[in-house]
Amino acid sequence: MVSLYTREQGKVEVLAKGIKKIVSKNSANLKVFSLVDVEVAKGKGVDHLTKVQSINIFRNIYNDFDKIFVAGYIIKIADNSILVGEKDERIFDLLLSFLEFLNSAVSVNSFVLVTGFVFKLWHCLGFGDSENKYSVWLESSWADINNLKLTKQEALNAYEAARNFAQHHAGVKLAEFIESDRIMV
Repeated sequence: MVSLYTREQGKVEVLAKGIKKIVSKNSANLKVFSLVDVEVAKGKGVDHLTKVQSINIFRNIYNDFDKIFVAGYIIKIADNSILVGEKDERIFDLLLSFLEFLNSAVSVNSFVLVTGFVFKLWHCLGFGDSENKYSVWLESSWADINNLKLTKQEALNAYEAARNFAQHHAGVKLAEFIESDRIMV
């Protein structure tokens, strides 16, 4: 089973038969952290992935451990937070813009990017900060978020607020991003 987020249908889960076979025509194009064009056939109980064509494989993410770690974490948060069939083009654009930024960034401030992504995702899902005290995270570009100059304590406070907010609304505990003593701001 493969989980995809599409512009047209939102989150979909499809069966990708034979994807692990060496001769699979789809395995080369179906990569994590990529933009693809897919064809899906309706099935009785589950839909089947029939064709995958790469549009953009964000290769520069794969060349940097920090980028892989950040992208993997945000994809996991998005996958766990979004229900199958939940369609919102803003979420698609958020995911795409985040991957495009990570792919092009020379360096990443992992901690603040993850915090910014959580705030932006939860805002798209309809859970806003009534006090607007974290509006800078929502209104800023990825480059501006990446360049935020925060003290270690400010970064921790913002991350904890985003994480607690997400956990409260999701009803599940989110994995820790990084240990607080390894935060680099």
